[in-house]
Amino acid sequence: VKGLRMKPSAPSRSVRAGEIGLAVNMIFKNCMSERFDPDHLLSIDRNYLLIYLRGISYTPDYEVEVKCTECGNKFQTVINLDTMWVDHCPDDYTQDSLIDILPQSGLRFKYRLSTGRDESLILEHRERRVRQFGDNADDDTLLYRASLLVEWIESQTGQLLTGQAAIQTVLENLPIRDVAHIRNLLSEPPFGVDTDIKIDCPMCNNDFTATLPLEANF
Repeated sequence: VKGLRMKPSAPSRSVRAGEIGLAVNMIFKNCMSERFDPDHLLSIDRNYLLIYLRGISYTPDYEVEVKCTECGNKFQTVINLDTMWVDHCPDDYTQDSLIDILPQSGLRFKYRLSTGRDESLILEHRERRVRQFGDNADDDTLLYRASLLVEWIESQTGQLLTGQAAIQTVLENLPIRDVAHIRNLLSEPPFGVDTDIKIDCPMCNNDFTATLPLEANF
């Protein structure tokens, strides 16, 4: 389970992220013609909407600063949001698509896709950890996220365990290979906007991939 622990982010960064979450919810509410709680939207749909609204509000050209992975130099580049690849949900995608088997232990489990509310809960958990234990405390955010999004998991005796506390206990004792499998499933949704951007460094001609940065000017 050590693969699900890391050093926490600074409190100031978490506070800024919380403020951004509230601002994004306000944007969604003001732009929706129907009443719908943005917290109930899937995270992948929220990302799509945010990028779409940014494109039609300001133009799809988004100027960002990136750092080359080869020479280490920083430079400005423009990303055309309209060119980002969108992988839509397949027609045959059902609840059964969210049932999987751990590669090492062979245990079955079912998970769900995160929503805006889940992201808020995860952020609140991280902030509580920082307030309680300080910057030097281990960050169990990934473990908490997994226990929140896994709906049930099979025990060694074949029993289906539910409830966040029981699921977290199982996760804490899984082999690292199984932990990595769950982490990858939760962090790499099966569809949505591909936020990996291919960039060419103008200084060393290095081609590299960077995740779309959501900076203040976004």
